[in-house]
Amino acid sequence: MNKGEFAALLADRTELSKAAAGRAVDIILDTLTEAMAEHDEVSFVGWGKFSAQRRKGRDAHDPRNPQRTIHIAPSYVPKFKAGSVLKREIQEALAAEPQPDEGTSRQAATSGAKDPEPDEGAGTAQPIAGSDDGHDNLRETDRPPGRWRPLARR
Repeated sequence: MNKGEFAALLADRTELSKAAAGRAVDIILDTLTEAMAEHDEVSFVGWGKFSAQRRKGRDAHDPRNPQRTIHIAPSYVPKFKAGSVLKREIQEALAAEPQPDEGTSRQAATSGAKDPEPDEGAGTAQPIAGSDDGHDNLRETDRPPGRWRPLARR
């Protein structure tokens, strides 16, 4: 997804025009850039943190002439650290994808067979299949995978 596609999706989810959504995306990116250029952190609780990290100077070999050593000056580089909500959503999307070792064949997946109706307990939180990391990873079973929902409901 590129910036234009993202702005179009934002316009669809909000009641903004595509032009207004594009301007909003540009303003957000400009604001992030300015904050990181001033070496500030921009943190979205649960989603992630943007920062500028200092990289030390070092000596390295010139890729065009390996016998020659060049000095790389210290600099600041952009850094992003994902938050817990974002990590959990990515894991849920991964767990929702059918795995080839689950006994599903390509023909069965493309035959148009529908999933069985949800049980009476649908809508309750259940452990994510295949998560044996010792944490209580829960997800809503009545939400189709990949469907957008506000952060407050996660």
